[in-house]
Amino acid sequence: MSDPLKNGVLAVQTIRNNIMASTLLATTAITLSSLIDVFVSTTSDSGNTASRLVYGNKSPILSSVKYFSILLCFLVAFLLNVHSIRYYAHVRFLASVPTWKGQKYYLEYVAQNLNRGSYFWSLGL
Repeated sequence: MSDPLKNGVLAVQTIRNNIMASTLLATTAITLSSLIDVFVSTTSDSGNTASRLVYGNKSPILSSVKYFSILLCFLVAFLLNVHSIRYYAHVRFLASVPTWKGQKYYLEYVAQNLNRGSYFWSLGL
């Protein structure tokens, strides 16, 4: 950040790659959540289709708890990845701003937001 003309493009491209990775993970999590919802909501003539997909399933209540737990995990992963995208986008704008470059609190603020975005990405992964 000390020389935005030399390293500014590299920083923005690196953060863009992190945003793309978070977007892919968020899309995958919400897609899997919707697929789990479809499996749980469909039934066939011989009983619940979802109960045949779960290994070791003995009761429909246990099956529902398993699917709800998996669904909850994917929804939390989606939300964490969205927060990661939010922080990375904020850092991308802050890293390319030419003002306040010499001030220590500005650099700490940018680093803190970058660390938060990385933390949310790790949790979402």
